[in-house]
Amino acid sequence: MSANLIHYPPNPDYGTGVYRRRITFLRRTHGIDVALLDDYHDMRVALTVEGGIISNVVARMDRFPKTSCPGAVVALRELIGRSASASAMALSSEERGGQCTHLVELARLGLAWLVRGERGETVEIALTDRDADGVQHLALDLDGAPALVWVLEHEAIVEPAEYRGQGLFGGFTRWADATLPPGEADLWRMAQMAVFVARGRAYIVDGPSPRRVAEEPSRRGACYSFSGAAFATAYDNTGYVRDMTSGLPPLRGVPEAASQ
Repeated sequence: MSANLIHYPPNPDYGTGVYRRRITFLRRTHGIDVALLDDYHDMRVALTVEGGIISNVVARMDRFPKTSCPGAVVALRELIGRSASASAMALSSEERGGQCTHLVELARLGLAWLVRGERGETVEIALTDRDADGVQHLALDLDGAPALVWVLEHEAIVEPAEYRGQGLFGGFTRWADATLPPGEADLWRMAQMAVFVARGRAYIVDGPSPRRVAEEPSRRGACYSFSGAAFATAYDNTGYVRDMTSGLPPLRGVPEAASQ
């Protein structure tokens, strides 16, 4: 599993569960709202686009891993004034350190959905825990219909057979963008992020004794909570994890715009 998380106690139930993630899109007259729900996050971004430029960004976090995460809601407004294209979300390493990885990715996906005129509104991903041989099964549905199925072994693709041996990290994003049509590449990137986040299921990351962010020095600069003053002051939130092995909660329509 992830070496970054070994200071957490192991999850005794790991190996029997399923990580689940839902991303929903709601187009508006002048923009798009995108929401994320999974075991560790409940957040959304609303983008307003005028004249090909991002004119407003509003975000909200209702459930999040670190005490410092909400600060990234304000930081995301730095995207205002950028071109309304998915490529505008290509941040430098310094910029990434000042932002929430997930909020920025929601903004990028939303802009890509707008530019391409995508019709799909709901992406749902289910990923089994690793078995004793390191095998996992991933299924991604778009509006309730199967759109992507992977068999993985130690986070490398076994199926589909034509991509056997392709690892999910160390250049995967560049490979997917260069190999697959844009819409399909986005689905693969969503699946890859699910595999990354699901590593946390192997550990109890929200226990009663919160850990300091500074206990993970290898991640310094990775995102908002691991950068700047937050690195020295942030702690884990306790009790924020939701085990969704039995299924995601019902989808009650598409998400409303993030509140001001």
